Amino acid sequence: MLNRHSNNFLKLYWLLGGLAVLSFLPSLWFYVVGEEGVYTIGAMEMWMRHDYLHQTTFGEFYNRPPMIVWAIGMVATLTGFKQIVLAARLVSLLSTLGMAFLTGILARLVINDRGFILFSSLITLTLGDLFFYRGWLAYADPLLGFFTMASITLMVFGLKYNSPFKLLLSGIFISAAFLTKSLTPFAIWYSALFVLSWDHKNKRLHYARGIWLIIPIPVLIAVIWFGVVNQHQQMGQSMMSDVIQKVFASESIVSYVKKIIIFPFNTALNLSPWVPLALVILIIKRRINHPLIQRLSWLVIINLLPYWLAPQSHIRYLISLYPLIGIVSAYIIWVNQDALQPWIKRLLITEVTLKCIFVLFLYPYYQSHFRGLNYTKVAQDLLHTADNLPIYTTDGRSVGLNVVNEIDRVEYGKRFITIPPLDWQNAFLLSMTQTTNATLYQTLKITGDTIYVYCRGTACQRPSHLNNNY
Repeated sequence: MLNRHSNNFLKLYWLLGGLAVLSFLPSLWFYVVGEEGVYTIGAMEMWMRHDYLHQTTFGEFYNRPPMIVWAIGMVATLTGFKQIVLAARLVSLLSTLGMAFLTGILARLVINDRGFILFSSLITLTLGDLFFYRGWLAYADPLLGFFTMASITLMVFGLKYNSPFKLLLSGIFISAAFLTKSLTPFAIWYSALFVLSWDHKNKRLHYARGIWLIIPIPVLIAVIWFGVVNQHQQMGQSMMSDVIQKVFASESIVSYVKKIIIFPFNTALNLSPWVPLALVILIIKRRINHPLIQRLSWLVIINLLPYWLAPQSHIRYLISLYPLIGIVSAYIIWVNQDALQPWIKRLLITEVTLKCIFVLFLYPYYQSHFRGLNYTKVAQDLLHTADNLPIYTTDGRSVGLNVVNEIDRVEYGKRFITIPPLDWQNAFLLSMTQTTNATLYQTLKITGDTIYVYCRGTACQRPSHLNNNY
């Protein structure tokens, strides 16, 4: 049955998969979005400073590991730093495609059928949040997800074939995930090691002998990293504080209860259409028969719970789990596809069509008329106004990051925008708040945000090329 279905739909899957991949390409050239500037600015500053251990933003130390900035910088050496946003999004896109590819690799252990392998990859790639937005957005999350999925895939194969070498590689990849963003990949890795190696029959963990020596390696790498230079001690404290804040900080009991109720529905909606479809099938069938899928399901549940119960969480924090969610959903749909084949086909065609409309028409229109192009115009007008005088900033909001990213990109190799020194003179300052320590040069309204442009010395005599509204 499965072979027949996979042969019938193999060409369709390849066609839709190819179109799905191509649909990501236009987004590589969109204007900078949200807080992408944290990473693009960080890469430009790192390569200009030639200090590859410390990420900075506006010249100030950014208390996070720099793996994502390393990746962006290395790609930018090929594309050119003038195309820094393209370079950063290439990292995200390749990471997303990597997650989909690894889903297919892991799917071979579930059902060794070409149709199911391709279907699993396609389901992961077209999970709504990943397909339409986070899969190309130049944040750290896609690279984090790729390293985490690579680690889990290696762990599954390492445990299945009693290979300490694969487990060693798994530990190295999860350490790369940690160096990309946060401490949370360690929770996924150690919980996966427990879930995937638990012997239900004998009620004990089942490892090859050499694996016991590999278990502490990820934590050891983190300890070594935090001890490389003195600042990394503060980084460790900052990363731990960030986790604790999200776990315990809540505005009120009402907002917390609201979040608890909404979270599962919001998560399923963001991962439409496949997760809602798989959940409906699971509710009807009430069982998953495949042992590996059962274990992967438990792994997903265990690692979803902290985000569900924590007062603060965001859908992008779950990207590391997307490939596992994708393969579980793909299996549930695949083994029950007899009556669903027409719907699966329609859903795939509809989703790929909507994505093409989104990247070719809707989002470009939004960026040119509401938010995107205007940040570039502000940067251009500010450079024209400054005319080689220094520009400083204290605005860390997305609007400030977007403007500074454009200035740094244009000026790359000459200078980058920093926090102002105490005695700054003959320069402009971008600020999100009003100040009495400088002369207010102009107030800018940028899509609902306000930026105050201040000046000192000869800068105040420059004619303005800035508009009041963008």
